[in-house]
Amino acid sequence: MELRKVEQELENLSSVWKSLRRKRPRFKDDDDAGLLLPSTVAARGGTSSGDESLSAKMPSWKELQSKVKDDELFPAEEEEEIENDGTVTAGSPVINNNDSGTDATNDNGGNKVDADTAAAGYSEFGMCLAPSGNAEESSEGAKDTTSSASDGGGSIFARYAAKNTVAAKSKVKEEKKTEHPKQAMGDVDLEEDEPLSIEDATFKSVIADLESLQERLVTIGPKIEKFLTKLKERDPVTKKPRYGAKTMPRIKHVIRTYKAIEQGVAIVFHGTYTDPSLVSSLRSKMQQFNEELNAQIESRKSQQQLEENRVANEKLLAEERANQQRLLEEQRRRNEERELARLAEEARQRRVEEEKCLLEAERRADRELLELVPTVGVEGVREQIARMREALKDDRAALDTSLGSLYTLFEQIVRKPEEINFRRVRRDHPKFMEDIGRHVGGREVLIAAGFKLEKLDGVPSFFSKEPHIESDMDGWSNWFDMLKKTLEVIEDEMLK
Repeated sequence: MELRKVEQELENLSSVWKSLRRKRPRFKDDDDAGLLLPSTVAARGGTSSGDESLSAKMPSWKELQSKVKDDELFPAEEEEEIENDGTVTAGSPVINNNDSGTDATNDNGGNKVDADTAAAGYSEFGMCLAPSGNAEESSEGAKDTTSSASDGGGSIFARYAAKNTVAAKSKVKEEKKTEHPKQAMGDVDLEEDEPLSIEDATFKSVIADLESLQERLVTIGPKIEKFLTKLKERDPVTKKPRYGAKTMPRIKHVIRTYKAIEQGVAIVFHGTYTDPSLVSSLRSKMQQFNEELNAQIESRKSQQQLEENRVANEKLLAEERANQQRLLEEQRRRNEERELARLAEEARQRRVEEEKCLLEAERRADRELLELVPTVGVEGVREQIARMREALKDDRAALDTSLGSLYTLFEQIVRKPEEINFRRVRRDHPKFMEDIGRHVGGREVLIAAGFKLEKLDGVPSFFSKEPHIESDMDGWSNWFDMLKKTLEVIEDEMLK
């Protein structure tokens, strides 16, 4: 069972060796992230010359087998001392050589023969071939028995022993001839290599396969040493090898295969006097590729960093320009606002000045108007109507209209003294100016009747202020009596 497992493992290892010779190490396109490395163009399938497979660095299976020498692996076998006349050396047992090719072995692999029986000269069937005695007597007896048997005389036991001895000698010679036919001719059993069909593989996978091959070979090394040790051993009784006629060729074939692979692994991992090792060469190429790859990656990173810096600088400059533009725009807007504020302030000041001027003019006009009414009361009303009549003596219609408007105004106030709208007259009202205000004495009549020059809601007006009737009953009575008397004076003037 152990031998069969070793044979299968070595057959697999030899297949791995042949498969590796067809490999062509290359770097995959996706291994270099799109980078083109000049030193690896050939390894990646670019411009290359010659055979790129491992067959140029790894010996063929036939070459490995040819380097295995049997005379260096297997010691010369010590043949039994079998005489040409068919006798057997004293103390040597007779071997059971049946045609089945199987050996009756003990636990150590040797032939199972009882030492006492062999010393006594018993046959394989337990029959005594010579009388008991010392070795020399037994030897002489055996020779005599053989001679007698050859002459046709002697006992039946002697004749059988001689026959069995001759058969044993013939069987041993036949085994040596059939054990390894080509080895007998001095040749080595060489297997022809299959034609190579190149297969692409990565450097990493090739190195991993070679290392796995080495590890598997080291694993079965102790078993091969065990086979070699037992191959050199011989049975202490029969002096025959411990392996039988069928097992011996298998053991030797296993050892030859192991030694062939061992030499190939040594060449691959340690090289020769003229060539460096294949594994170191592959690792060197991988290291060179990785260095160049890292260099280009760093170069690309540097370029990307430079590009990022450039973009960042441009962005920063754009932001600075935008900030400057924004500041300029804000400054322009502030300047415009200041200019508008200045203009507004100037306009306000002009307006204030104009208002002052207007107010002063109004005040001056009011003073002048008040100066035209030296007398306030009924007498003052009569004086102002007299001035109006004098001014309109040539325009009776205008006089009548003016007096009629004055009568209507005072009649409304007397009728409803609580109505403030009747007691307030806009100084710039068009109807008032047309009927009363444009004539001499028209405005003065109102002032003489007790109207005041005031601004109501910002509008210059003639306003007759009503005293509080509850708190100032006398004042209110005087104010109302003045209005009624003024109405009577106007009515009298209208009748003239």
